[in-house]
This record gives sequence, C-alpha cells and structure tokens, in this order.
Amino acid sequence: MTPITPSTEHLGSDHLDSDKLNAFIDGELPHGERQRIERHLAACHACTLRVLSATQLKAATARAGQRFTAPPEVLARITAQLHSQQQTPTRTKPQPPTKPPARIVSIRPAAWVALAAAILLTISLLGWRQLHQTNTLAAELLDQHLATLSTAATPQVISTDRHTVKPWFQGRLPFSFNIPDTAALPPDTTLKGADLTYLDGQPAALLLFTIHKHEVSVFLTQRSTTPTLTTLPNTRAGFTLHTATTPDLRIIAVSNVNAAELDSLIATLVQAQSPA
Repeated sequence: MTPITPSTEHLGSDHLDSDKLNAFIDGELPHGERQRIERHLAACHACTLRVLSATQLKAATARAGQRFTAPPEVLARITAQLHSQQQTPTRTKPQPPTKPPARIVSIRPAAWVALAAAILLTISLLGWRQLHQTNTLAAELLDQHLATLSTAATPQVISTDRHTVKPWFQGRLPFSFNIPDTAALPPDTTLKGADLTYLDGQPAALLLFTIHKHEVSVFLTQRSTTPTLTTLPNTRAGFTLHTATTPDLRIIAVSNVNAAELDSLIATLVQAQSPA
C-alpha cells in the first residue's frame, strides 16, 4: 500500500484520512466511495497535493526498482554455466616428491567461470539499463505533465505574452530559445505560462499551452552532441508524446490532444527557432 507521510496528521477532520487516501491511490475502494473522494479532491487543494505527491513517489520508486534489474534470461544463463562447472571435477596433478612445489598463484577454472559470469552480468546490466532509459524518460515526462494538471499547480510565470515568458528564463538556463508570436500559433492554441524544471537530470524550460480545452506541456532542453538521443514512444498511458529537434534544442510535447494538432504546435515551435 502506498504510504502517506505522517506530516499530514495535523489536518483537520474535514480532510480525508491517510488510510482512505492510500486505498484511493491503490484502487482498493468501491466505486461509490471512490466517487465521494473524487468529489472531495475536486474542492480540496491540500488533499489533492497529498495524492499527487504520493502518486509521484510511488511511480519514482517503481522506476528505480527497474533500472538495475537483470533480464531473466541472463540470470538463467549464468546459473546454468555455474551449475555445469560444479559438475566437472577438477583434477590436481601431484608434484614429484623430489622437488618442492613451485609457488605459482593459479586461478581455478571455477574462479574463471565466476569472473566471466560477473563480467557478463555487468555488461548485461549496462545494456538492460540502456533499454529502460526510454521508459524512464517517458515516465518522467508523463509525471511532470500530470503534475501541471493538478488544480493546485501554478506556473512560475503566468502570461500569454511571449515577451514576458522568454525574458523570464534569461540567466536561469544555459541555452536560449524563441517562442512564436500569438498570431503564428495554430488555431485555438494559447500560451498559458511557463516553469523552470529538470528533465533527465538537465535543466529544461516547460512551456504550458492549451489547444482547445486540452492542456499541453512542451519541454525544451539543450541538445547534447555526444550521446544518442533517446527515441520515445508515440503514446504512453493514453497521452501523446511527440519529439522534434533543432541544431541546438530538443523539443518534446505531451498532451491528450489530437496528434495532428500537437504536431502542428511542435512544427511552429521548430520554425520559431530558425534565423529570421
């Protein structure tokens, strides 16, 4: 069960208790009780933040547990190799009685197998971690987008004016970017504000848009020239993830809006980075 931190014990009786919130997060409540809690969360910012915090902690813990898990086939192969070696007896050639035994440090075959198995496991873990990098980044993007949907979430800068939003990032990021003029945005697309955040351990700009009534999170990060860019899935948990790059930036948009309209917004952002 997902734990709710004890720091919420000071909340009054008009708030939901920890047991109810735990059961709500883990999907253990009957339908009627769940609807009652959802109505309460719609009007209670404090309880909403508690649910959001616990949900993000649960997701982060699950991702951390997957990062260093070896594939089952790798463990099975190593176990088979060790079992096979144990069944092969090691023969020791006796030394002639007339000569003292030479002081030679030798490594027994079993030790060689164990060493090879350790090397194989290390290589496999590195490969497995790389395979999980895509899922980890996608989960991080979705977590941050869901956090923006919270009723208590307030952007650090609230403005529909690009001349207000862009200067706010000066001195806060190691890179710069352009924001399209309102007239250049796709139909029924509005800039709401922005946040300074971190994505995959790197500082990032988070631009918040709406397309019709759909919330859109657009992450802009500095494009690295050394590692290969992680290829993200097109969808995750019902949300669309679309990526574009410029010579200096990587742009990732997350939303549940129509994919074509999300592509149109990204294309406009990419065009805005081109020299005039």
